[in-house]
Amino acid sequence: MRYNINARLIYDATDGTLTLPDSDEPDSQLSITASALLYFFLRHTGVVSRDEVLKKVWDDNGLTSSNSNLNQYLSMLRKTFRHYDIDNIIVTVSRGMLQLNQDLSIEILADAPPAPVAPAAPAAPPEPLVAQDAAEPRTPPAARWHSRARCWYLAGGCLLIMALLLVVFTLVSARVARPISLTHISHSQCELQASDEMLRSVSANAYVRNFDQVRQRLRIGGRPGERFVFFYGDRLETNGLGRVFLAHCAMHEDNPFSYCDNYFYYAWKPQ
Repeated sequence: MRYNINARLIYDATDGTLTLPDSDEPDSQLSITASALLYFFLRHTGVVSRDEVLKKVWDDNGLTSSNSNLNQYLSMLRKTFRHYDIDNIIVTVSRGMLQLNQDLSIEILADAPPAPVAPAAPAAPPEPLVAQDAAEPRTPPAARWHSRARCWYLAGGCLLIMALLLVVFTLVSARVARPISLTHISHSQCELQASDEMLRSVSANAYVRNFDQVRQRLRIGGRPGERFVFFYGDRLETNGLGRVFLAHCAMHEDNPFSYCDNYFYYAWKPQ
């Protein structure tokens, strides 16, 4: 199923691609979960609860649902469509209720007709049967059975070893989940949150300085009512390349759900 959204973008629900109307090649592609979330709202244009969305998109597909996952993919969809000048594709109607933006123009496009099937080539004449040489030795049935049994034993042993290795890997890689404790850092007019582990590894001045560098590069201002969560790897303190995470969240007093734009740098070097 394909949809023309605001005459600006064509969304294909079969593979999650986004294509400009005057192009034959996809311009971008949504992830599987983001595409499933958008497709749900395109099929349910009325007001729906967050619980219904979590059940239909996550629980019914065997995925672990949570409000944080839903917030993350809502933010991802809004950011993606904002790139195509389509704002607020999914809006919050009231507390816990969501809806596809009713100001959008949605046109369902007919699927492309199937390609014509080429006529089948004439079947080749069957090869003549060749009589087996009477002098050729034949494998006894018992030997053939033992050979097949040996293959099954080998396959079963390989599967057992792979299962044991998987169990050992799971036990070794298991980690006890611990909550992250955040500390408020005074900075300008916005609210800056830092993890305690982050502050133990770097001074507050260096933390704020690196936060400003990342925020200015992203051209994000700090205004009242906005919250930032900032984290970076140890190598950011040196001249090496480090990993960076920045969450830019809007806080609303009348809405307990805060939507965040998340930014990641996997090889960021300080200026």
